[in-house]
Amino acid sequence: MSLIEQVKKIVSTPIQLTSKKEYSKLDMIILNPVFLFLLVTFSAWSVWNVSQSQSSSEADAALGNTMVYFERGDFDNSELQLSIILEDYSGTKSADYAKFYLGKIAFINNDTDKASTLLEESVKKLDYPNLKTEAYIMLAQMEIDLKKAMRLFNSAQKATISQTERDYISILKAKRMINDNNKEKALEILDAIELDNNAYKEMFEHTYGGALGLN
Repeated sequence: MSLIEQVKKIVSTPIQLTSKKEYSKLDMIILNPVFLFLLVTFSAWSVWNVSQSQSSSEADAALGNTMVYFERGDFDNSELQLSIILEDYSGTKSADYAKFYLGKIAFINNDTDKASTLLEESVKKLDYPNLKTEAYIMLAQMEIDLKKAMRLFNSAQKATISQTERDYISILKAKRMINDNNKEKALEILDAIELDNNAYKEMFEHTYGGALGLN
């Protein structure tokens, strides 16, 4: 008997029960190995899905409580709680956000190695545009290589849904060019900005003056 014929036989033959000698059509379906395999698989998936949903809800609640410390500027307590979320609820969206906030705390504390690692690992998993934009900006500001920094600033501009924020990021680009003593490119970036409001007018003017002051 060939392998294909053996498989067909297994699939078409119901599991034998010592108490049954004849099988109804329903028995043939229920006792079919393929049906039983799918039933077990579905049951296991259902249990796993419920477990994941419960775990995600607990993680969301833990993250919400931790944000109270973060918003107060209590970074020691928030860092501890975020680390616990990252460890206990790995694989959840809350763990991704915990990693982002841990990266932000490291950035604030000038721990660039830790901040870069955490932000790089979390940025693409963030759903909220404002957080994704912020992550790319922090990564760009820590990046030593100019070309890589510009690419990260570009990613930040693509992530944001606000034109005001795009203008702000353009100013940051110009500031980076000034730091690299690239007057021409800095002015080119600044001249392309059309400020529709005064939110960043002072920052813009200060940066423009810095660019003009380059030799």
